Amino acid sequence: MLGGIALRHEGNEFVPWAGHIGYGIRPSARRRGLATWALGRMVGEARALGMERLLVVCEAENVASAKTILRHGGISEDAAGRGAVLRYWIQPGGLNT
Repeated sequence: MLGGIALRHEGNEFVPWAGHIGYGIRPSARRRGLATWALGRMVGEARALGMERLLVVCEAENVASAKTILRHGGISEDAAGRGAVLRYWIQPGGLNT
């Protein structure tokens, strides 16, 4: 097991604070591109399900996770990046504005 990823649908009580997608990579498996690959697959799955907008969150000090989200078109909800948690929105169709 190298890590895990989950897609939460609307109506799930965790979405407002944990986001639509949650993932984690085992420390010994990090820095191999696994999170980037897995997030891309999950964004594609969300697109196939017709989801139009995805909330993805990470802790403010988790620079690697923030970079992974940005690689998939994440747009920061709070450009100043204040707080313990950063919130990003991804449009599965790739049309972030």
